[in-house]
Amino acid sequence: MQQSSASTQHELSGEPNVVVLAPQEPVVLDQDRVVELFVDLGEIGAQSTVSSTLSDIRDRVGLLPIEYARGTWEGLEGLAQEVAALAASIGFISCETAAQHVAVCAQAHSANDIPPVIARLDRVCAMPRPTAWGSQGISG
Repeated sequence: MQQSSASTQHELSGEPNVVVLAPQEPVVLDQDRVVELFVDLGEIGAQSTVSSTLSDIRDRVGLLPIEYARGTWEGLEGLAQEVAALAASIGFISCETAAQHVAVCAQAHSANDIPPVIARLDRVCAMPRPTAWGSQGISG
């Protein structure tokens, strides 16, 4: 079995290899912002803030395909900017970056580019759990 960063090959009962695309993207956190959260709010307060912010992010990301289907570019851009701001508030850089890409595409009315950038944002925002912001996450 071979593995690469963009795809994984599986051998199926004597059949030729089948390539399965499984995009992977690292979770990138702003360690300085994470430390600030823990210093300012304490561990429980920081975990609570991160958890509720991730929930808010996921709720808004879930609305993006609806706005896209409606064709409301301003609504799509606004939601993406809200996601980017929420992500920045907890130091979730990979989500902030992906949300900014959605906002740029919405601003340019790039209808063909929106579905893949929304899918990327959805994938990136589904990765971390609040434990990623725990003391293990801020020590290294």
